[in-house]
Amino acid sequence: MDSITRIKEFIKSSFPKWEKVDFSTFDDKIDFRKDWSELYKIDNEEIVLISYTNISITGTDRTKPQLRVFLDEYKKPFYFAKKHQLRYYLFSIFTKDDEMAKGLDNFNPKEYIISIETNLDTEGSRRDLRSIYDYANHHLNGRKFLKCSRANYKADINQASFIFIGTPDHPDKETFESFINIFDSRPYLSSTIEPKYHIDSSAVSLTDDSIIKPYLTALRTKPFMLLAGISGTGKSRIVRKLAQASTTQKYENTEDRWKDNRPENFELIQVKPNWHNSMDVVGYYSNVAKRYEFPPFIDFIVKAWQDLETPYFLCLDEMNLAPVEQYFAEFLSAIESRSFDADGNYVTDPIIKPFKKFGEKEGKAMLVQLFGVPDPIDKNPLALQFFEKGLTLPKNLLVMGTVNMDETTFSFSRKVLDRAMSVVMNEVDYEGFFNGDTENDVAEMDEATRNLLINRPIRGLEADNNEADTVKEYLTNINKVLEDTPFKLGYRAANEVLLYVSAAYKFNPDADIHVALDEFTMMKILSRIEGDKRSIGNLLDDLKEVITNDYPKSNEKLEKMAETLKNKQFVSYWT
Repeated sequence: MDSITRIKEFIKSSFPKWEKVDFSTFDDKIDFRKDWSELYKIDNEEIVLISYTNISITGTDRTKPQLRVFLDEYKKPFYFAKKHQLRYYLFSIFTKDDEMAKGLDNFNPKEYIISIETNLDTEGSRRDLRSIYDYANHHLNGRKFLKCSRANYKADINQASFIFIGTPDHPDKETFESFINIFDSRPYLSSTIEPKYHIDSSAVSLTDDSIIKPYLTALRTKPFMLLAGISGTGKSRIVRKLAQASTTQKYENTEDRWKDNRPENFELIQVKPNWHNSMDVVGYYSNVAKRYEFPPFIDFIVKAWQDLETPYFLCLDEMNLAPVEQYFAEFLSAIESRSFDADGNYVTDPIIKPFKKFGEKEGKAMLVQLFGVPDPIDKNPLALQFFEKGLTLPKNLLVMGTVNMDETTFSFSRKVLDRAMSVVMNEVDYEGFFNGDTENDVAEMDEATRNLLINRPIRGLEADNNEADTVKEYLTNINKVLEDTPFKLGYRAANEVLLYVSAAYKFNPDADIHVALDEFTMMKILSRIEGDKRSIGNLLDDLKEVITNDYPKSNEKLEKMAETLKNKQFVSYWT
C-alpha cells in the first residue's frame, strides 16, 4: 500500500462523519490532480483541503537522515486553498522497507503522518509556527507529536512535524483529529490578506521617525544589516515595509503600495540549516547539466543591476540557521571591497568570476540563462560587463538578515559582526499592539531619500562631517578601555562611525551627535562583546566610565550585560 492510499484509508475509516466535498462546489477550474488532493467537510462544518504526497528518506545510514519531498505539483492546490480561504494540509507517510529507515532510531516513521507546513507560495508568504508547535506538543502528549528538528529537513521544507496515527490494526485517530483542530493552517492569512492582528505583527510603529531613522542611517553607512531579536517582533516585516516605501512601481492608489507583499524591489530568501558552502547563494556550474545553476540570490542581484535608481532589499530570513561565514563568504568579501573607479563608478570584487573564464561558449550560455534572450551581449551592456568582469554587487543592493538567537542557531563570528550593522528588536509594545498602532506603514520615500540609500560614500573621511573631532575623542577613549582585548576597534570601525554620523545628519539636519554615537555603539561596539567572567573581567564597568548617561541606550545595555555576567558568569550582547 503506497503512502497516499494509506492516509486516505486512515481518514476514511477513522472519520466516517467527515463528508467528502466535490471540487465543483467552488465553481472553479481545477488544473491539478484530484486524486492527490481532497476536500472534506469536517465536524464543525468547515471545509478543509488535504493533499497527499510521497516521500523519500536519504542518508539513512547517518545519525540524522534527511526527509525529501518534491512539492512542485502541490503549488496549484495550495493556491486553490488561498483563493477560497480554506485551511490547507499536506500529508505523507513512510511506507518503504524498514531497512530504508534504519537511521531513524528515535521513532518508527510508519506510525507517523508527516505533516508539511511549507512555503509553496512564490510570493514568499511564511507563517511562524513555532508557538503553535509548542502548543500542539503540549496538548498531543509528547511523543505523539514530534517537531522535525532543523537538522532533519531539506531546502524545500519550511516546517515539518510527525503526528502519531498508529498502525492500520491499531489506529490512533484522536491524536490526528486533535492536530487538525489545533493547527490553523491558512496560507492566505500571510499573503493574500493582511489581518489587523496576526502572529507575526511588528511591535514597533514604523511611522515613528525615531524608530525608522536608525535603519536608514545604518543602511547608508553600510548596505548589510543584521536584525536580531525574539520571534514575532517584525524583523522581516520591516524589510518588506522599507521595500514597499521605496519602490518606484506605479500603483492606482496609495493603499495598493502597502498591499503589495512582493514589490519588484523585495526578495525574501530562507536560509536552510544545510547551507555549509556558497552554492545555495552564488550557485555553481554543473558539469553534468553543462549549465550554471543560478539561485534566487543571483537572480535578484541581476534584477537590481537593471534598475539602479531604486533601492533593492534582500531579506535573508533566519540567517544564522547555518554558519554565515561559510555560505556567505563571497558576499562578505565583496562588501569589504567596495570602492569607486577612476570614472566614479561603484565597484566591488565579483561574487561570480568573469563568465568568460567558464569558457567562451559556456559563459555566453550563462548570459542567455540570466537575461532570457539570445545573444544578450549584443543587446545589453550589462551582459558584456558580466562576461568580462564577473557579477559584482550593485550600489542599490541592501541586504538585511533576520536573526533568532537561541540554542538551535549559530552564533556570529567577529568577522561577520565587523562587516554588518546590527540592530536588536526585542521591544514588545502590547498596549500599542492591541490598539492597532503597530501596523502602521513606513512613509513613502521620496527621490531624495532613495538617493541617500543608493548613492553612499564609502570612505568616512570623505563624507560630509563636522563632528570628526568628537568622534575621534570618543573612539580613542573606548579603545583605551578595550586595549589588549579581542574587542579593540580598528580602522573599519572608525570609518563606519564617521559614515554613520554623517548619514544621521543627512536624514535629519537637527540630529544629535550623542544620539548617533549611542546608536552606533549599540550596533558596532557592544555587539562584539562576549565572554565569561575570567575573560571579561572589569571591562563592562570600565566601559561605563566612557559610555555615560549621555548615551542612554548603550549605558542601559551595559548595565544589563554586567548584571548577566555577575549572575550567570557569561555574557553576550545578543542574549
